[in-house]
Amino acid sequence: MKTRTVFYLLCLLVLAGSCRRENVPDRAKTTKTTSSTSTSVWEEKRKQGVDFTAFGGTPAWSLDVDFAKNIRLKAQGNNVLTTSLPEPKPYGKNGGVLLDTKTGTGRLRVTIEPAVCKDDNGREYAYSVVVEANKKRYTGCGAFLRAESRLNDTWVLESFKGQRLRPELFSERRLPYLAINVKDSRLEGYAGCNQIGGKVQTDADQVQFEPVTSTRKACASKFESDFLNALRSATLYRVGKNRLTLLSNGQYVMTFRKKN
Repeated sequence: MKTRTVFYLLCLLVLAGSCRRENVPDRAKTTKTTSSTSTSVWEEKRKQGVDFTAFGGTPAWSLDVDFAKNIRLKAQGNNVLTTSLPEPKPYGKNGGVLLDTKTGTGRLRVTIEPAVCKDDNGREYAYSVVVEANKKRYTGCGAFLRAESRLNDTWVLESFKGQRLRPELFSERRLPYLAINVKDSRLEGYAGCNQIGGKVQTDADQVQFEPVTSTRKACASKFESDFLNALRSATLYRVGKNRLTLLSNGQYVMTFRKKN
């Protein structure tokens, strides 16, 4: 029960906040890190029960959060601090979350914010993380390692590049939508004029869409072309409170709501 409660609290606090805002602060200029999160490393962490991971450099550090058990901070000099997971609390104006707890040597304070972060290789992550422990402060990037399962659904387009959409704007008087099947890497949907198919690839909160039109209707506007190009450009996603938000180059692109 605690696992489920903590998981949903984190989803509501961190993920819902990111879906509520159309533009998210980009901390890429101030948060650069040394990448240590290859797919193989993430898969190993998943096997160990890690649900959220964060890392940074200068000096190098890493943080693993198991929603059912604890927080584990590995800091400079290979010092490891492990403590039980505290109740998550809301943090900041952007829908962030705070994990704050006492330890045997002081206090551990972790803030997770829906602000895009880049590592030294230019790879983007959906969350920025600040860790304060033993009078030291660490900054870096974070990712939810089991986020893909929440993508599996049908999502109806709600806003595109900051504009709210209405069904009457489209030829069939219905909003574009995506039906995502992560397990089969399959994408289906409607782009506002034509039906679409294609592939979707995910790795934690990173995503790559490869949509193709499956019908050949002549379109009265260029929306479909813009929509498909924006979909191809998306690199990150956040899911929360029945909303899916896609980002490209650290910026908000579009928001979908879960189909009822």
